Amino acid sequence: MKPAAGALHLALALDLPALSAAQRQLGDFLAAGGCPPDVCFRVELVVEEAMMNVIRHAEPMGATRAALDAHCVDGRALVAVEDDGPEFNPLQAAQRPIAGAIAGAHEGGFGLHLIRGNSDAARYARTQAGTNRLEMEFTTRPRKGGTDPSI
Repeated sequence: MKPAAGALHLALALDLPALSAAQRQLGDFLAAGGCPPDVCFRVELVVEEAMMNVIRHAEPMGATRAALDAHCVDGRALVAVEDDGPEFNPLQAAQRPIAGAIAGAHEGGFGLHLIRGNSDAARYARTQAGTNRLEMEFTTRPRKGGTDPSI
């Protein structure tokens, strides 16, 4: 699928091969749109986490499809993940506490931390069509210990 100028829209099956293909298309789209590497990395990480949550949790509860929309504007990425699963607002859901040491950590349950911590702005809506829509914005962030995000 070739994206329209400045926009990418993908309809996704709820499986790992579809997610992998979408990740490649998203990465190519963001790079071609001029998004800096740090933005591309965070977008790809967050989209993977959001889609894995749909595959692991919403699909067993009846979700059958998902969609991914992306736009690049002045080095910023605007991304939306939408699914037809049961209503779930990831911005209000309780987060698992992060263990102080690896020895005390449990596998899984940290996707919400990654989504919230890597997007610069996010909003959730249950659409009139009965879908969950998570919209996120990503901008370049200064690195700790320096101001050049390309380092």
